[in-house]
Amino acid sequence: MSTLRDIVGSDEPTTVDNLPADRPLVDLLFARGVIDKGARRNAFNLLYPRTSTRELVLRTILGAAGAFFVFGFIMVIAANWQDLGKMLRLLIPQIVMVGCAAGMWWKGLETLPGKFFAFGVVLGIEGVLVIMSQTYQLDADSVWFFRRLVLFPLPVVLLARFLPLWAVWIFLFNIYLGTEADQWDPLYFDEPPLAINSIALFIFLSVLVLITRVTEGRPSWDWLRAPWFRFSLVLFTLYASVVHACMAYGHLINGHGANGVLDPYLMIVEFCLIGSGIWYFSKRATDLWSLSLFVLAVDVLVLVCGMITIEPDDDAIPIIGFIMSVGIFWGSFVLLNRFRIGLRDSVKGNVEEASISHD
Repeated sequence: MSTLRDIVGSDEPTTVDNLPADRPLVDLLFARGVIDKGARRNAFNLLYPRTSTRELVLRTILGAAGAFFVFGFIMVIAANWQDLGKMLRLLIPQIVMVGCAAGMWWKGLETLPGKFFAFGVVLGIEGVLVIMSQTYQLDADSVWFFRRLVLFPLPVVLLARFLPLWAVWIFLFNIYLGTEADQWDPLYFDEPPLAINSIALFIFLSVLVLITRVTEGRPSWDWLRAPWFRFSLVLFTLYASVVHACMAYGHLINGHGANGVLDPYLMIVEFCLIGSGIWYFSKRATDLWSLSLFVLAVDVLVLVCGMITIEPDDDAIPIIGFIMSVGIFWGSFVLLNRFRIGLRDSVKGNVEEASISHD
C-alpha cells in the first residue's frame, strides 16, 4: 500500500514506525507546505541517491557550454587580431576583467559562479600583461614579466578561495621561481630552477598539510581539503624532487658532486621528506592515492639510482632494468594492497563499533 493512499484514506492506522518514505509522501508534504523546495530536493537525494548526480551532470553541461563559448570567442578574436588596433587589443581583456569583477560582486565569492567570475578576473589580468608584452615588444621570458604575472592577480586568488585558481597560481609561481633561479651562478645547485622548484613545492605541500591539521573540525576551511588538490600538489612536488635527486645522485656517484655544492644535501633532504611522506599518509592521514605517489617516487628512485650505481653494459641494461622494475613495482603493489585491505577493515570496524554504541 502506498504512503499517499495510507495518508488520505486507508483504514489501517499509520504510525511513524510503519510509515515508509517514498516520492508520493514527499510530494504531499511539499504540496501541503510542510517542506520547501530545498527540503524536497534533499529528501529526493536521500531517497534516491542516484538522482544526486543530477547537479553534477548539469554543472558539467554548463561548464562544457561555457568552454565552447569562450573557445569560439577566442577564435573569432584570433582570426581578426591583426585588424584590431592597439587600443582595442588592450581593451578586450580589460572589458573581460571588469565584467567578471562585476559578476563576482553580484554573485558573491561564497558561491560557485562568483568563484568562476574571480577566475575570469585573473585571466583578464594575465591577458592584459600578455598583450602588453606582445604589443610593446616586451621580453616575455624575463623575470620582470613573470613577477607581475604572479603578483598582480594574487589579491584575487587570496580572496576567492577557489582551489583550481590556486593550482594555476602555484604553477605560474614555480615558473617565476625557475626564471629567477635561472639567473643564479650554478655553484650551489647544478640545476637551480629544478632545485628551487623542489624546495618551494615541498614548502607548499607542508603548509597545506599543516593547515588541514590545525583547522581540523572547522567547516570554514573545508574548501582546502579537496583530495584532488592535495594529489596534484603531491604529484608536482614529487616530480621535481625525484628528478633533482636522481640527477644529484648521478653527479655524486660519478665524481661530479662539486658542480653543485648544495645538491648532495638537498638530495638527502628529499630522501628524508619522501620517507616522511610515506609515514604521514600511511599512519596519520591514511590517504591511499597520495601514499601511492610517494611509494611510486621511492620505486623510481631505487630503480634509477640502482641502475646508476651498478652501471651495467649497454647490452645488459634492458634485461637488468626489466628485472629490477618487476621486482620493485611488484613489491610496492603488494605493500599498497595490504594497506588498502587494512584501511578497509579499519573503516568497517569503526562503522560496526559506532552502530553497536548507538544501539
